[in-house]
Amino acid sequence: MPKLKSTYLLIISMTMLLVNAFIIFSMASFDRMVYIIFFYHVASAWLSYISFGISLICHILYMTKKEIKWSLHGKNSVIIGVAFSGFTLITGSLWFNATSGNYNNIYWQWSDYRQTMTLILFFSFLAYLVFGNMIENREKKARMTALLGIVLFPMVPLSFFSAIIFSSLHPLITPDPSQSGYIYWDGLKIFCLLINLIAISIFYYYCMQELLEIDKAKEQLDIIIQKKKNEDS
Repeated sequence: MPKLKSTYLLIISMTMLLVNAFIIFSMASFDRMVYIIFFYHVASAWLSYISFGISLICHILYMTKKEIKWSLHGKNSVIIGVAFSGFTLITGSLWFNATSGNYNNIYWQWSDYRQTMTLILFFSFLAYLVFGNMIENREKKARMTALLGIVLFPMVPLSFFSAIIFSSLHPLITPDPSQSGYIYWDGLKIFCLLINLIAISIFYYYCMQELLEIDKAKEQLDIIIQKKKNEDS
């Protein structure tokens, strides 16, 4: 994608986020400003899962087609997923600390399965990135990281369903107010959530394009370095 068009994606994404932020701030029904975190926390959590899901597809495609581009796409999607899952952990801790009496001004609860499993998910794919950087051979790196990415993916549904299967302080978005820890399915709030999700999904695509450009520049630099070594020898 041309650089100019890629920049348009960033502008569109940031504009949508800013306009949506204005709508969220103007909601008179909110008694506490901390609830604003909710819209960005949930959207970033969704996108982190989507990023890891796309990385799984790319890793499978690499294993079947052996085309290096799928390995790069998978790796780049993991980078974005790790960033968004880290943001999810931070905003989630701040939000729960401010809104849940069960936390008693404590930002972390190891007994909360959703919080703990998301942390494990974050460190698992962070380890994936570290492991990949330790391998110099391009084909071996692509093969090993693809296998690791596939093996680690079950952490994603485990993180998502942990709040449903196990006991958790994490609230649920549901239209049934009789359920424990529910967040009522308010149309305007869901609309704002969807706008944020669309905006950061566009931002995700922008980041993927930028990371691909970095990969191409790195490949060209490696070719120049290797050529220089051959000339010197």
